[in-house]
Order: sequence, then C-alpha cells, then structure tokens
Amino acid sequence: MDRTPFPSKPCDVAPLTVLEFTCELDLKASASIDAVCGRFVDDTNRALVWFIRFRALTAWCERTDMDAWLNSEPSRTQHACAVAASFRLNDRWEFDPERFRSAVQSAAGWSADGTSATSRS
Repeated sequence: MDRTPFPSKPCDVAPLTVLEFTCELDLKASASIDAVCGRFVDDTNRALVWFIRFRALTAWCERTDMDAWLNSEPSRTQHACAVAASFRLNDRWEFDPERFRSAVQSAAGWSADGTSATSRS
C-alpha cells in the first residue's frame, strides 16, 4: 500500500476519495483525532490530510458570505463536502472562497444565478 506523503505545503495535500472524506463527517462537531486516526490506521499522513481538508471546509462554511448561500439550498452542504475531498488548497491552507463555491455549483449542476439544472427544465 502506498503511503500518503507528508503535506509540507498546501499543494502537497493529497486528494481523498469522497467516501474517505465524508464518512462520519459532521461539520457542526469537532473532529476526534482518535476516530479519524482509527479510520486511517495504516496511513497517519492520510489522517492529517483529512484534518487539513476538514479545517479548510469548516473555515469556508463559517464565512458570513457563504452561510446564507449554503443554507438557501439544503444539498449545497453535501456537495461542498464532496468537492472538499479533492479541491486544491491555496497558499493559506484554505479553499479559495469563490473558486470553491463555483466548483460546488458545478458539481451540483447549478447555474451562476443559483438555480439547479432540474428547476430550469
């Protein structure tokens, strides 16, 4: 089994699968290091990557300009979690707010005005 390299720079943060990242994910609770390390028992660097991605996602979700947008459509949070599994981090170890939001919209099939593909049909 290949081990995940230690992420010494934001560009080194490895992507996770959606299942790896979203399994037992609760954005409203603090993450337990024991629980996360238990899921990645053979690769502690992968657990570190999970924490980095979790922190980047929660920081993005806590932004005042994203809170209302996320809450206006119930599935947006679910799509944001899926995108966060592999989205590239910026130099501040975060997701670029607008690029990440755009990726979430694309993943969900929303247009720039916020309407879903199914509601436009």
